[in-house]
Amino acid sequence: MRKLLFWMMLVSMGVIAFCGATDEKVTLFLNGTVLTVDEHMTVAQAVAIKGPRIIAVGSNEEIVRFLTPDAEIVNLKGKTLMPGFVEVHSHPFLKMVVENATIDIRPAVGYTDGEEVMNIIKDTIAKAKPGEYLVFFGWDPLLQKGAKNPTRKELDALAPNNPVFIWGNSVHVGFANTLAFEAAGIDKYTPDPSGAMAGTFVHDADGELQGRVDQGGAVGMVILPYLMSSLGTPQRFAEALYQGWLVNAKDGVTTISDNVLEKDILAMYRLTAVLYKTLRIRGYAINFTNFDTSKDDDMIALTGGKLFVDGSPWTGTITMTEPYLVNDTTLYIMDTPAGYYQEPYVSVAELQQFIDDVLRVGLSACIHAEGDGAIDRALDAIEKGLERYPVKDHRIRLEHVPMMRDDQFERAHRLGVPVSFLMAHVRYWGDVIPELVGDERGQRWCPVNSAIKYGVSYTFHFDGPTSPNKQLETLQTVTTRQTVGGSVLGPEERITIDEAIRGYTINAAYQLFMEDIVGSIEVGKFADMIILSENPRETPLDKISEIKVLATYINGEVFWEDKQ
Repeated sequence: MRKLLFWMMLVSMGVIAFCGATDEKVTLFLNGTVLTVDEHMTVAQAVAIKGPRIIAVGSNEEIVRFLTPDAEIVNLKGKTLMPGFVEVHSHPFLKMVVENATIDIRPAVGYTDGEEVMNIIKDTIAKAKPGEYLVFFGWDPLLQKGAKNPTRKELDALAPNNPVFIWGNSVHVGFANTLAFEAAGIDKYTPDPSGAMAGTFVHDADGELQGRVDQGGAVGMVILPYLMSSLGTPQRFAEALYQGWLVNAKDGVTTISDNVLEKDILAMYRLTAVLYKTLRIRGYAINFTNFDTSKDDDMIALTGGKLFVDGSPWTGTITMTEPYLVNDTTLYIMDTPAGYYQEPYVSVAELQQFIDDVLRVGLSACIHAEGDGAIDRALDAIEKGLERYPVKDHRIRLEHVPMMRDDQFERAHRLGVPVSFLMAHVRYWGDVIPELVGDERGQRWCPVNSAIKYGVSYTFHFDGPTSPNKQLETLQTVTTRQTVGGSVLGPEERITIDEAIRGYTINAAYQLFMEDIVGSIEVGKFADMIILSENPRETPLDKISEIKVLATYINGEVFWEDKQ
């Protein structure tokens, strides 16, 4: 009855005239605060969508003109509607595997006491069946105070009947016992894998396997056969991926990027899209020239190539122009010698070849470059590559860049190179960063405001599974620079909430070549939107992480909603 009366009222007011039902569903979002994130950060009241796309943005009076007999009406009741978050750097397939086949000991989800972590490991081993493979993910002695990197012999004593692998939170390092090495067919004679980020099996003074496994290729050789087999069938993979999409959508993510994409992983994404629903997906592949892009569409597509120039700050593997500090943390927790510089993972020639190949085939790229030395090398290669292949709009992005200097931002602006920051570094590791690189370099960690000052396109990412999937938490961190310990790291690098919102929406869409289809609430774009419990522009900065995502829409359809 109420719906009928509403219709009669609108007709009597001359607000709408019925012209028959439309072929595509019409949905009206009314009575809200709409953060459009358009060029002027316009705030509207209502939105109309038809099928998957936005057809109007404006006031209630303007939007009800699009009402049809079979239209759906969403009463926002004053809640905030904004574009969904666009995640430019993650590892969703790896995150899915980690969450379904490992025991979580990540410091960012609360495991910060080394004794507690060791007790979890010991208790789990004690309760395990003989032969059961145990993988613990999230090991981080920098934050898990009191923990010490284990050796193979120590893990053998702890777990004589079970293969055990303790995987570092950075993903760049892990620790295996003898049975884990044997399960992977690895012994002291096994050669290290080759190529960038291939890594090493660390040996002790006697030539025996020490237990430590460094970098992606070596870690993968030890553990991926078990992880992949543990999930079983493609159907199970697809189901687990879909559950992962729901977790992302719960945090307001509508587009996600896989930044170490493989062809078989892409096939799983496409299967998931057939069997279930999917987020909008983009990807960067190390072997990007081997991809068939003929099936790419608005939902799933390859953006470009991926290359690692260096590693992780927390494993002592970033390439800097000035070394790590020398103290108990760096010497005895990170196992770095005094005056340590990490050599880049790729040669100058290999890096240049990668950039040249990307530009030649007309794709983009993301380049993992944490230390300022790695950033120098990446910018050198991009500049030389552009001299050979003068692509005007390449959008080759530098990833993480926590140590980027002002002169490098100036150069990035000139070369048209965007950047993306992992703000979890500041939030979770901010209190320990000065111990690694000193206060001066530490205060500039993730210098977002400097990027803005020099006119460099900037975004944020969570790099899952290394940090929690909490985009609103990132907005809080980048505006406050507050660590979990309560200190403020580099207050001069704070930015405004509007700048933060743009960084996780329209800027991110731009970096993925998607700004014409998502990233803002504007006519013609896909209706990838989220409803929030509060307006982040009006919420105290230190309370932004408490805002709830109430619903997530992709292509105008509900992908996830809070049923409570």
